[in-house]
Amino acid sequence: MLIVPALLESNIDSLSYQIKRLSPYFNRFQIDIADGVYVSNKTIQTKEILELLTNSQSPITNNLSFDFHLMVQNYESDLQLLQEYKNRINIGYVLIHSSLSPDYSLLTTKYSLSIGLVVNFEERISELALKYPLSAIPAIQIMSVQPGFQGSSFIPEAVNKIEQLRNAGYRNKILLDGGINSQTIKLINNHKYLPDIICPGSFIAKSTDIKSAITQLTRTL
Repeated sequence: MLIVPALLESNIDSLSYQIKRLSPYFNRFQIDIADGVYVSNKTIQTKEILELLTNSQSPITNNLSFDFHLMVQNYESDLQLLQEYKNRINIGYVLIHSSLSPDYSLLTTKYSLSIGLVVNFEERISELALKYPLSAIPAIQIMSVQPGFQGSSFIPEAVNKIEQLRNAGYRNKILLDGGINSQTIKLINNHKYLPDIICPGSFIAKSTDIKSAITQLTRTL
């Protein structure tokens, strides 16, 4: 399992601080963007984030890559911005919540981005498979907390969706996001099917000893 820290920050200074303090240990991050509409929390928005990442005066190095988790109602505005900036920063997956019922074939025709889907805990994989051609989706992220805030309680049953996806024939990348720490990683590892990528949030971002936090996760992988 690859560890990709999830960063959910309310202002540009805190985001810049987190990237700088974590970049000696990680070269890939997931940036969480919340609009205060789809979820009740509101973070720094996409335009400011992209300006930070492309600012020539920024100490953030260009060897980093970024996934974007869009917890936003108007996700197409964010996709347009990411499309504009895609040649200036290393953009990995752009993740949209399937509960918003995006027209996936239209989005992948309109934008040259690697667009994945996010599945909330209450959503059924069987229904997702009816709505979308799973094999065409490069990444599916499973939420193991209620989306919007860091520090929420881990939902153990969410891990079962990994097996459901694999049994449905899905062979691309599966991400697990939310509530991942030194205790819940043990629960995750007890499953037959594991995520390709885990996205710990506060356990890494709020740690005063980053090396120790990483060790606590990796020693069980």
